[in-house]
Amino acid sequence: MLRKTILAMLILVLFFTVSATQAQKNSSPADGRDAINRMTKELGLSETQRSKVETILNTEKKKVEAVFNEERKKLQSIQEETRSGLKAVLTPEQMEKLENKMRQESSKNANQKK
Repeated sequence: MLRKTILAMLILVLFFTVSATQAQKNSSPADGRDAINRMTKELGLSETQRSKVETILNTEKKKVEAVFNEERKKLQSIQEETRSGLKAVLTPEQMEKLENKMRQESSKNANQKK
């Protein structure tokens, strides 16, 4: 039971790390320009407003990236602690099986998002 719980927790942490990384990688400068262009058109923004909105959104993007980077570091630290703990409990063969299972899950999740 404990093994299943630890495995589930480890897979969840890995999944969230991969999800956050993918979300950040999928965001491009073109997305920001598209959003600003849509807002300009839909809200009828003046050039002054557009410039100010663009500055606000760029500032927000930097703040969000900083949060993602900080959280990614925390998640990586948790993963390393979990891995070390598991290595202390599992045999090398069991650890290898677990790592293979995690790689398969990660690959499956990455393929599902494409």
